[in-house]
Amino acid sequence: MNLDSLSALMPIPNLLDAKKVLCIQPHPDDIDVASGGTVARLALQGADITYLTVTDGSAGSTTATDEKKLAATRRAEQTRAGDILGVKNYIWLDYPDKDYIHLDALQSDLISAIRSLQPDTVITVDPWLPYEAHPAHRNVGLAAAAAVLFSGMGNIDAQAQAEPYSVQAIAFGFTSKPNTIIDVADVWDKKVAAVQAHYSQFPETIWPFYSQYLSAKAKQYGSSVQTSEGEALKVFTPMHLHCNVDAADM
Repeated sequence: MNLDSLSALMPIPNLLDAKKVLCIQPHPDDIDVASGGTVARLALQGADITYLTVTDGSAGSTTATDEKKLAATRRAEQTRAGDILGVKNYIWLDYPDKDYIHLDALQSDLISAIRSLQPDTVITVDPWLPYEAHPAHRNVGLAAAAAVLFSGMGNIDAQAQAEPYSVQAIAFGFTSKPNTIIDVADVWDKKVAAVQAHYSQFPETIWPFYSQYLSAKAKQYGSSVQTSEGEALKVFTPMHLHCNVDAADM
């Protein structure tokens, strides 16, 4: 069976059909950088967007600084950025940023969030990105994928009050193996403004580099779908996430 036949058997969801979206990110700013244009486009279409941020972001500084103040700053920055994009709700798990994130505990938290909110789509970061050195990115992406797989299974986290619920689609940003390019030309200015709202992470001293890099990648992705700016994601159903030897190439 070739990949075309497999894709017909297990079709890739259309991300733009999403109506209720849960964005799960390791730190304040990750979804905005990876998929902020997609979030803005979905919001303009009327989708209900919730941001769930796992860590408090208190390690996100190149110099020693007060962790509580930095965490508060980053929460305020994320709220401003999300407001630009059209995010309606925010969930803060406040895991300590510099501590190891235990997958079993986080997976349980994310299953509870999915069952409570009942999103049709989850957007997160790709834990299988080659050379990703940040443990929080790997662990949050893995826990989010597992939560999407398990949230509909009644014997997993059965003690939770919310009933089992099955997500229709999961989309991974920061991916090297995209299967979906979203045209974000009409909302590109919103994405840039949202990323710039994270001033503690992108001050004027380094913003020119990131601005050029984001723009260059957006043009690269956009050229494949005949638009000026695009965002690349790997989109799957829960069925794609288990024992699928072809998933990387689908």
